[in-house]
Amino acid sequence: MPAVSSPYPMFRIALATVVGLALSAACSAQIYQYKDAQGRTVFSDSPPPGANAVKKNVNAPPPSGVGDTSAQDKLQEFQKRREERLEKEAKEAREKAEREQAAEHCERARNRLTGLQSGQRIVRFNAQGEREFLDDAGREKEIATAQKSVDDWCK
Repeated sequence: MPAVSSPYPMFRIALATVVGLALSAACSAQIYQYKDAQGRTVFSDSPPPGANAVKKNVNAPPPSGVGDTSAQDKLQEFQKRREERLEKEAKEAREKAEREQAAEHCERARNRLTGLQSGQRIVRFNAQGEREFLDDAGREKEIATAQKSVDDWCK
């Protein structure tokens, strides 16, 4: 069976052409300004006969469409600013979390150092689960380690 072509595609093209021409004519239409019988200012696309009408040129911008690069540029700039703002917020959140974590480590290190410097007996558990008391040499070694932790975390 042979393919039957429809007249509708041609009709659509013709209709689109007529609409396009009508829109372009509307964009370049002339406007007239005049005073009516009551003295009010009137704007119209055609002046009445015998009226002292002043012709106004209206330069309407072309309708925005697919080829409007300024709108695309604005959209790209907006998206870029949005991405930069989101990256900045994420970076600030990471830095805040790091500061909070460092403050917590600092507090723990200071508490440990204070406990070691208090002179109280310190008990440790060995691998067999037995208690062992820290002697003076072990205490000094632990104090030095605790002081290093305080210096590292509490800047």
